[in-house]
Amino acid sequence: MAPTTQRVLEEALSLGAQGLRIAQTRLELLAVDLAREKAALARQLGLAVACGTCAALAVFAAILWAALSFEPHTRFIVLGALAIVLAIAAIALGVLFRRSAARRERLFGLLIDALKRDSEALEPGRTREAA
Repeated sequence: MAPTTQRVLEEALSLGAQGLRIAQTRLELLAVDLAREKAALARQLGLAVACGTCAALAVFAAILWAALSFEPHTRFIVLGALAIVLAIAAIALGVLFRRSAARRERLFGLLIDALKRDSEALEPGRTREAA
């Protein structure tokens, strides 16, 4: 094989290997983004379930409190306190849920940023020194 042909083949193989390394890095970024998204969604689901449960129990306790308000004084205070505690817990969990939803990053943010940098680096006008 001629030295020029061999050199071209080596360069092509080198470019192919570099492309595979870049693709592997991007897939690893995608996997990290998916894992972060899964954890964030699981946390939000847990907060939503806890908030809904506390709200339902608060309503149930308030109904019992109203129904039993003509019973002895002790039951009245205990059921009222239970309804208040559960309502406060539902409000606090709802606030936590909204805050966590507002703080979340966009889906696949790291991967999109890396791909943008790759695209900018491959623009025809850029040199290796500028990158």
